[in-house]
Amino acid sequence: MVKLRDMRDVEFPAYRRLFIDEYAQDLAATRGYGAEDARARATESIDGSLSAGVRTAANRLWCIVPAGEEQPVIGYLWIVVKDQAAWVADFCLLPEWRGRGFGRAALGEMDRLLAAMGINEVGLRVAAGNGSAKALYEKCGFHITGFNMSRSLATLKVD
Repeated sequence: MVKLRDMRDVEFPAYRRLFIDEYAQDLAATRGYGAEDARARATESIDGSLSAGVRTAANRLWCIVPAGEEQPVIGYLWIVVKDQAAWVADFCLLPEWRGRGFGRAALGEMDRLLAAMGINEVGLRVAAGNGSAKALYEKCGFHITGFNMSRSLATLKVD
């Protein structure tokens, strides 16, 4: 149904823009940042983590495309590899391709490629309010290993 292919240098700027837009929205919704601050933090995150773009060591950037095709790109996977473990830093299926089995197929292909690389565990984070993503991950065999929690100190008065 899908294949994952290495992201090309010319595709990275479009992915970077999409990541910044989506991560900024997530930060604003889940962490309470204002739009400008959320966008700055999202930009710092991707630029700091992927300083060499698609060639950044220990990172794999894949485009999700329909099987047998090179285009259209229907989503992206950003994987960070350390030893025999991988972390899904970002998984994005474009909205018009969601709910049709492509997400599940992409995660299955990811598993196959990571296993072929000698990876024996993969983890990820899902936002608390993203029920559809959580359901997809659970259907694909992911299970909860902990909870991220935070609280704001912005209103704390320090003497």
